[in-house]
Amino acid sequence: MSKIKYGLNALLHYYPFITELETLPNYEESAKELDQKGNFTEAHKQYEKAIQLEPKNLDLRCNFAVCHGKMGNLQTALDELCLILDDDSDYSPALENLGRVLIMMGLQAGAEGWFSLFEAGHLYRTIQAIENPQPVIVELGSCYGLSSMIIAKALKNKPNSKIYCVDAWEGDGSSVFGKTRDNIKAQAHQGISFYEIYTQNMQNAGVYEQLSPIQGYTTNVVKDWSEEADLIFVDADHSYEGVRSDVRDWKDFVKVGGQLLMHDVELEIAGSEQDSGPGLVAKEFLGPDSNFAQGSLVDTLYLARRES
Repeated sequence: MSKIKYGLNALLHYYPFITELETLPNYEESAKELDQKGNFTEAHKQYEKAIQLEPKNLDLRCNFAVCHGKMGNLQTALDELCLILDDDSDYSPALENLGRVLIMMGLQAGAEGWFSLFEAGHLYRTIQAIENPQPVIVELGSCYGLSSMIIAKALKNKPNSKIYCVDAWEGDGSSVFGKTRDNIKAQAHQGISFYEIYTQNMQNAGVYEQLSPIQGYTTNVVKDWSEEADLIFVDADHSYEGVRSDVRDWKDFVKVGGQLLMHDVELEIAGSEQDSGPGLVAKEFLGPDSNFAQGSLVDTLYLARRES
């Protein structure tokens, strides 16, 4: 034991800088403690120091981004999380927290929605990954505008994008359900229409100028439609008949190489108790015999690429 101790003392004598290892602060642990105590500003500083020592540590970078979100810097948090996913697209904590940030942005703007955290994050990254510098996006079903906002924010660096948002926005809320319908009716009694709620939410989110809202039923709007799209998002009427009509009528407007995205697709083969209405439609129109490649499923978001 004495020889080992002597050897270490001799080493420290000739290389005194090594003593710094004994006193080097554990910035990560310090950051986590401060974070748990709600001292996000100081936690942020400690995370920053820790990342300087371990710049490739994705856990640290993710916690750093989340800390930004807790401080109210949602856009910075979003940007940091996207950088992580650029480095490792399979790093699920970043995708989950990206969804959390986007949903928080939506709630701040008044745009409530029905996405899981992974769905919100996946929608953003799917739109962001479109290579066309001037993409055309068609959203069928916008409601309060959460998905509209996510799409617009994903395309903030492509000012010549076209984002069409198609929804009936009936004044009596008959196109929606439950508490949403009750809220629309209550607002209508105050002279505020469903469409006005949507536009105000998008103005609050700072994305209204990027959008082209079209008020009408998807089944009617498609009759006069002629423009090809890089992506069509089907999220309007969720009944089997409604989804079937939308996919049947709109799918051919997806350009070759473009994508069709569907929400609330539940498939028994993927572990659900049974196929949902949108799930049945996906199997019917986007199956092996269609001109769409086999799709991918993230929670209930189903994405299929058109091949021919």
